[in-house]
This record gives sequence, structure tokens and C-alpha cells, in this order.
Amino acid sequence: MTRLLFDGHPETFTYPTNEFHFFRYTDQKPLTSNRKPQSGSMQDRIEAICSDKWFQSTTPRGMELALDSDAFKIQIRKKLDQGLIQGDKDLFESIVASVVESTSYYQGQPLNEMRIVVKGVHQAEFLPELLAWFPDLKFIYVLRNPYGQLNSAINNMRYTKQDTDEKSRIARDHRNLGKKHDYPFLGQRLLEMRNSYYFMRKWSSLYPDNFMTVVYDRLLADPESEMRTMADWLGIEYHPCLLEVTENHGTPMKRQGWSISGSHEAGKLSTEPLTAWQTQMAPGVMKLVAMHFRDILEEYDFEISNPKISKWRRFDRSEKLQTWAANRFLFTNAARRMLT
Repeated sequence: MTRLLFDGHPETFTYPTNEFHFFRYTDQKPLTSNRKPQSGSMQDRIEAICSDKWFQSTTPRGMELALDSDAFKIQIRKKLDQGLIQGDKDLFESIVASVVESTSYYQGQPLNEMRIVVKGVHQAEFLPELLAWFPDLKFIYVLRNPYGQLNSAINNMRYTKQDTDEKSRIARDHRNLGKKHDYPFLGQRLLEMRNSYYFMRKWSSLYPDNFMTVVYDRLLADPESEMRTMADWLGIEYHPCLLEVTENHGTPMKRQGWSISGSHEAGKLSTEPLTAWQTQMAPGVMKLVAMHFRDILEEYDFEISNPKISKWRRFDRSEKLQTWAANRFLFTNAARRMLT
């Protein structure tokens, strides 16, 4: 959502793909990733990139083609053939440049004069590497209420294996959640959240001029104030378009998240995501959040919900016995130490 708020601004160019998982193409492995580091030749890495889903042609609903994957492959391979890609920094620049040049709304502006907005949820731990390459880089970390963050992750795990039509149907009717996929083990998600909070605190302290934490809940509650603060920190002029969720450089769209059925409709921000977790999340999972992330809840003044309910109760009827046992381990002191 935050990426799309910058989409229509005249001083920015918003990267058209939803994510940019750059470091999966390097020999560096993110802490919480199960992927093996890429150790092949640069040619092999380029071919892996060309076949990755993040670089396939994308068409937002009712709009023209945003990213032409065939054009992207031509551009990135041409840069390799010209000897422009010798290391990770070159690869990073070449991917971004090739995507921009293959995007329908690119108008030929010099890339070194553009502020390019990219979402990369697994890139926070690599901020020192990115700053070594791009000293002027600005990193905005969006902190969401841990209850809402985990609730969104659970919803995502339970039905993102469905095709697009099925996802849309479930998004409109949350009674269908879980009918296709059993309730998941939550340990990996809790670990990802803890690691993410660790880097948020670390980089806020070490790189205050390059790293900014924005509280998602405050952004939805008072978008103008928060966007003015962000614009000032980024060194761009505040513009009313910063209050609209758009894609393809300024076209209003309906952006649906997995936390709720119809948020940010027609480009307008909704406050529904702030409370969706209260009706969707199992009380036992709320207890886990209160147990493992009390420090974050207190530091950022989030309300603490810790229902008086037995931890032995299943989170959902689809929680299988083996998963139930693994999730109960998360209530132990051993799990607490692992996630601290």
C-alpha cells in the first residue's frame, strides 16, 4: 500500500512488480529464506531472473500492460552481452533499469535523475550493502501492529495457493478461508517478525538519515500527516496524490489485501485493516502475539489483547494434530528464548 501511495507523485517512478527479491540472485542468503544462495555464473543468474514470476508480464485490472516480460528479457540480456554486469551492484542496477525500460508508463527519463520506489520485504537486513552501493538510498520500514501483521500472514498462507479467481472469491467471503488449506504452523512467521524487528531497531539507530520507521496504523488513521512527514524526509514536495492508492503512475485502482475483503477501494485509503484481526484471529494466536511481541506492542503504544483462554484449544478446526503440537511448543519458555 505504501509503495502505491507514491505511485502518482511526479518526482517518483514506482517499480511495477509487487516485490523485488534481489538477494535471492546473489550468494547471500536472507536469514528467514529457505532458498539456496545463487552460486552459478552471471549468465545462469540472468536466466533465473528471466524465468522468475516477479519479472513476468503484469496487467493490473482493467488497465494496459504494465510490464512487458519479453522486452525485459531483451534489455537484461543485452546489458549482460555488453559487459555491463560484472558484480552484484551492476546486477541490481541492470534489473531495475531493465524493468523500468520495459514498463508501459516509462517516458524515457534519464534513470540517474529518477527516484525509483521499490518494495522489497526481505531487503532490510541488507541495508549496509545497499548503502555501500547507493549512499543516497532511503529505506522506509513500514511497521504494522503485530496482531494485524500475523493475521495477514496467516490468511496469506491459507489460500495463496489458489488461482486468481479463487483468491478473489475467498477475499469477498472470508467464510471460505481454510476450506482448501489446513491451519499452518506459525513458528516460521513469528521468527521472521522477530528478525524484522531486530533490523528495524538496529538500522534506526545506526542509519537515522537513511532509515525511517513508519507505523502502518498511524498512516491509515492520519494519512496526510504521515505522508507529509515522509515526503519531507525523502526530500520531495508534498502532493495530494500521496493520499491515493494508484498504479501505472497515477491510475486509481482497487487494491485488495488478504486481511480484509475490500480495502482501499477506487484508490481511497480505508481504516478497515486496523481492526480486521480482531474478528479474524483466533484468541489463542492473540495470546502468542502478546507473549512474544509485548516489547513492540508497548514501545509503539499498540493495545495489548491477551484473552483468558486455554492455550491448548485449537486455533482452528483445520489445525491438524501434528500442527497443533508444534504450535503449542510456541507457548513454551524454550520458544520464547528462541524468539527473543
